[in-house]
Amino acid sequence: MQNKFHKRVFTPASLIASAGAIAKDLPRLPQLLAGETISPSFREKLFLAVTSVNQCRYCTWMHTDIAAANGVDDAQIAALLGDLTKGDFGHEKEALLYAIHFAESERQPNKEQTTKLIDYYGEETATQIVQYLNLIWFANLSGNTFDAFLSRVVGEGVSGGNAAFETAFAAMSAPVLLAIRAIYGKEAQA
Repeated sequence: MQNKFHKRVFTPASLIASAGAIAKDLPRLPQLLAGETISPSFREKLFLAVTSVNQCRYCTWMHTDIAAANGVDDAQIAALLGDLTKGDFGHEKEALLYAIHFAESERQPNKEQTTKLIDYYGEETATQIVQYLNLIWFANLSGNTFDAFLSRVVGEGVSGGNAAFETAFAAMSAPVLLAIRAIYGKEAQA
């Protein structure tokens, strides 16, 4: 069986770590989602930056549409999903570059980059940026883990996966991800 699926997926340990990062911030989640510090368009740009690294199709579909609805233009969306240097992001660019670093380092950004983020935005805004990055990381790997299961179903191998775990995860996540596919899925509608 050839390994064709090469996206980041959850393992039991990484699921626990990612869920723990979100759980730690649960008391602040309502304030975060109210969006007074970080606008909805900025939030969606952060989501798309992380998604560009993790390649979750569900998050790409959904957050592309939500970003557009929140005033993110097509050129910025294309830059976020492709080459960030081709977009004009003003004061948000530092956070978007950090978001990519966050994803590429698998939620283990180096201290220098984190210090730079805090220095640029201040402690409170930087904390909220990281909270958003943890949320989208969890969503990205959820979608990818579900897709790893689907790849196994059609006989394609999965790099670094665990069939039993992916099956259990797929059973729990299928209602949400299939709803996202039905509402936002570009491939499903083509």
